[in-house]
Amino acid sequence: MDISFDYYKIFYEVARAKSISLAAQHLCLTQPTITKYIQNLEQELHCKLFVRSKKGVSLTAEGQMLLRQVSRAVQQMERAGGMLQEFVNCQSGKINIGASEMTMRYYLLPYLEQFRQQFPNVNMQIHSFSTPGSVSALNAGTVDFTVSITPIEGADHFQVTRVSDFQDIVIAGNHYTFLQGRTMTLKELSTYPLVCMEKGTTTRKFWDSIFKDHGCELRPNIEVNSNDLVAPTVLHNLGIGFVPYKFARSYLMNYGLIQLNLDIPVPRRGICIVQNPQHPLSPAAKALLDMLMQSLPIQKMKATHLPFKNICTKHLFAFFACTCYNTKNECSTSRRNFYELRKDHTKTTGDSGFYQIRDTE
Repeated sequence: MDISFDYYKIFYEVARAKSISLAAQHLCLTQPTITKYIQNLEQELHCKLFVRSKKGVSLTAEGQMLLRQVSRAVQQMERAGGMLQEFVNCQSGKINIGASEMTMRYYLLPYLEQFRQQFPNVNMQIHSFSTPGSVSALNAGTVDFTVSITPIEGADHFQVTRVSDFQDIVIAGNHYTFLQGRTMTLKELSTYPLVCMEKGTTTRKFWDSIFKDHGCELRPNIEVNSNDLVAPTVLHNLGIGFVPYKFARSYLMNYGLIQLNLDIPVPRRGICIVQNPQHPLSPAAKALLDMLMQSLPIQKMKATHLPFKNICTKHLFAFFACTCYNTKNECSTSRRNFYELRKDHTKTTGDSGFYQIRDTE
């Protein structure tokens, strides 16, 4: 008979309790079952392990020697099981996150604070990467996931989820106040000294692409390796800068920087969670990722879909009331007003599609 770990576990519990009945209670087994296990173990080892008496059981010399060896193994197994349970329940473990300065400061930190409050024993290691560096780290498996900004190149085989966005702007110091309020072309902007991120960075690729799409070439006079440096450089009138709004906000509000207007729309860029599906996540990393995914913004309705100039206040209120109430009775009056709104819209635009309102029980 092969001696399984169960036999040694039962032997350990009987030796520790000095009682077959107490060991049976602890292991949720019957006394005859415990007795049978001990008898089989003694038979396989060809020695007596316990001396039985009215007070319980005590170890023989052979039993004492076996207990010294078995105790260490059983305790290690119990610790391993406890550690695994803590790991599965996110009471321990480690998460490796890749993030840029932009995503770390203006998106990730509040969620890390919230996660730390829920799972204080999980360790986090945060790697500061540009977007290209994040892609390399995901390929190498050195991070669980990254929080990166678009555009993201080389991520075709990754799972990319957009969780937020932000706006890039053009800023200038007080030497350029004569440009404030004007609408400038990229060609005109290029006649002034320019400050932007260095080549190879995601922000630089973004602005290079915009200039190229409009038949221009971005030729900065000063290149920096951090978005943090653009606004201070511009503040000292060393050039006109390109930067995400969040990095310039305090300078615009408190230090007299101005925002310049372009004659073209500057697309909003995305903040994305990027995963490598070939690398499974630990329970702790999955818990953090689930928390971030819950922050996905609700898609907003386009205001241009409603012809506001042709809608009276009563009808407009009725529309919003119908979207907020949960029962038929509560919104019956508002619903009638809403259908008047829909009728007016159809008469004005010829579009009978408008919106579909469903009853919710």
